[in-house]
Amino acid sequence: MVQHTVDDEKCRGCGKCEDICSLELWEMAEADGGTKRAVVVEEAGEICNSCLCCSDACPEDAITITEE
Repeated sequence: MVQHTVDDEKCRGCGKCEDICSLELWEMAEADGGTKRAVVVEEAGEICNSCLCCSDACPEDAITITEE
């Protein structure tokens, strides 16, 4: 199973993770103050193939992918 972690202090909601993921495991959700933040869909841990495209695409280095 794959664990996705987003550092909310680094994430700027640019959507690059959402755009690049061929499995459509990311979405932008409204956070405090109306800003957007990356959120992984609930079943992503079971679907993700750990390609690391999302973490590589993140300009803020806000995404960490680990396997459990």
